[in-house]
Amino acid sequence: MPAEIDPSLLEKINKTIAERDRISVKSSKINSKLEHYVQKVIRSILIKYDQEKYMDMIYTILKELAINAVKANQKRIFFEENGFNIFDEANYSEAMKKFKAIFSDKMAEEYGKKCQEKGIFCQMNFFFNNTGMAVEVINNTPVIKAEEIRMREKMKKSMNYNDIAEFYMDNADNTEGAGLGIALIIILLKNENIDPNLFRIITKPEKTVARIEVPFTPDYVTMRDRERGIK
Repeated sequence: MPAEIDPSLLEKINKTIAERDRISVKSSKINSKLEHYVQKVIRSILIKYDQEKYMDMIYTILKELAINAVKANQKRIFFEENGFNIFDEANYSEAMKKFKAIFSDKMAEEYGKKCQEKGIFCQMNFFFNNTGMAVEVINNTPVIKAEEIRMREKMKKSMNYNDIAEFYMDNADNTEGAGLGIALIIILLKNENIDPNLFRIITKPEKTVARIEVPFTPDYVTMRDRERGIK
């Protein structure tokens, strides 16, 4: 069992959430201490708006996105250290096979430290008000075009499923891992009657942003609409 969060830190989390409409968490690795901290943040936000029914869904999705972001950062360092050209499709495929074959908890810890030294991180941003909440998971390494194309294809394919077991059976032979994490996120949103299009992945030259939004009321305005000035 992870150690309880220091009471003074828990008080600081609760105070920030009570007084503001956003809070951020940054790390270069995922461990039980961080998971416990993130759980407290999510729970405090949902308690504020009496929306605790979304706790399990949001935490499961956030953990999946954070693990993917951290692993993507660590993978990039592994490629660089081993001289792989990730912009070459054949070289990328070879690099991925080697990375998957040797990846372990010990390696995750080691590469987490390397990420920290290089200023590579995963940041979780929480935005919230009485109409809904949004969570962004940002990793400050870009997605190469081939990875983005595969990711978009997985998202599109996953929209056709309402059951994770059905998705897994249809894609059990997929060597890319079947996009199981993406399918899980979309299906979890559908199960809560949340538009799966409120799960977005935004790629920029300097970073990758994965975002989910959870409306609490019918008048929730999405972040995309807010960015466009639509109210």
